[in-house]
Amino acid sequence: MTSLPQDFIARIENDTFVPTALLQALEESAPTSVRLHPQRKSNFTTTDRVAWSSSGIYLPERPSFTYDPLFHAGAYYPQEAGSMYLEKALAQLELPENPVVLDLSAAPGGKSTLIASFLNHRGVLIANEINRSRAYILSENLTKWGYANVYVCNHKPSELSCLQGQVDVLVVDAPCSGEGMFRKDHQARAEWHLGNAATCASRQTDILDEVWPLLKEGGYLIYSTCTFNPEENENQLLHLLDEEGAVKVKLPHFEGLQADRHEIGQYFFPNQIKSEGFYIAALQKTSRTNTKHRPAKNNVLNNVIPKELSAFLLQTQELCYWQEADQVYATTPFARSIYGLVKDLKFLKKGTHVATAQKKSWAPGYDLTYSLLPIWNLPTKAVEAPEALRILHGESQQWEAPAGFYIVTFEGQAIAMIKQIGQRFNNLHPTEWRIRHLPK
Repeated sequence: MTSLPQDFIARIENDTFVPTALLQALEESAPTSVRLHPQRKSNFTTTDRVAWSSSGIYLPERPSFTYDPLFHAGAYYPQEAGSMYLEKALAQLELPENPVVLDLSAAPGGKSTLIASFLNHRGVLIANEINRSRAYILSENLTKWGYANVYVCNHKPSELSCLQGQVDVLVVDAPCSGEGMFRKDHQARAEWHLGNAATCASRQTDILDEVWPLLKEGGYLIYSTCTFNPEENENQLLHLLDEEGAVKVKLPHFEGLQADRHEIGQYFFPNQIKSEGFYIAALQKTSRTNTKHRPAKNNVLNNVIPKELSAFLLQTQELCYWQEADQVYATTPFARSIYGLVKDLKFLKKGTHVATAQKKSWAPGYDLTYSLLPIWNLPTKAVEAPEALRILHGESQQWEAPAGFYIVTFEGQAIAMIKQIGQRFNNLHPTEWRIRHLPK
């Protein structure tokens, strides 16, 4: 086992703000928590709930999520309990009916899936991730979570100027030295050193300076890290309070939380609360950002869907469809109106992918497997756990059924899509999403 870094121990021991029992707590086992999807079912029976989350629970032990088909159905998301506090922070804000939310460093998707549930198809969530490979994981997790008012893009903070003065809520889960994860991630211990912590603090300052102009007047910044270092936490926010006219947003208190040194945000110390190490704060912007000239939002997209496809699609006021080249997408009317501002970004996900044009027909998009809003009523194939895992592993099988596309379900939850051809089906589950090894 990797020991705690000596410089870290010395800093904690010399900081009277930090609880004295923290170092001992970091040598103990970490709790396991998951956040349940509010519109899907899972098989957990525990009553040990996360106090600051409407859908968070603690598990008595860490199961093998990979071998639970309901995990692949997006029925729940494994997430540190502290991170679930974002729900309470969001609920504290005075937001418009349709807020524009930007999750700046969103992978792998814990906070983004929580935001999507909080919005519940109101407004729009733009989930950004600078690392391309991590952005694909983010897109997968948000697709499985099923909300249509979500875009996923892949940019540096400096490349998001199209959103200048447009964002109601900016969530910055800043890259940090990772001290709060020392209990469960011993690689984080091995990589930690004083120089790295200082580098993280400098990088965080640059990020905040780059993205502060994206907020509207009256918009909110929610800032968080998984570290105990004040230089990466409350001290990062002082210049926004002093120089940018930002004001503190008082966040709800729960037993065990500790206000930071300037009473801006809250610390989650593992010895005081059932969570990994975490810090979160919220500020409101009071100054105005001069927004650049924006192109007209109308006539940006082709909203005329070919008749041969529209015959399959359900028409509802909750969704609008559009076509780009040979692809058709769906999102909510408000999220569609925002697309005109951000259409030049590098997207990995645009709402819900509905269909792809083929030579003589249309193939349903894989996003339809998990969509919470009905779009295309495909027939289903119900399976038990062993067959579900084989399909999630990527196997194709013999099956007697009429030709066409089917949604595979396990315990009433959609887990995959297949295409029946002749006396067998082709497995359409994306290669990069498949289970690598089946249980022995």
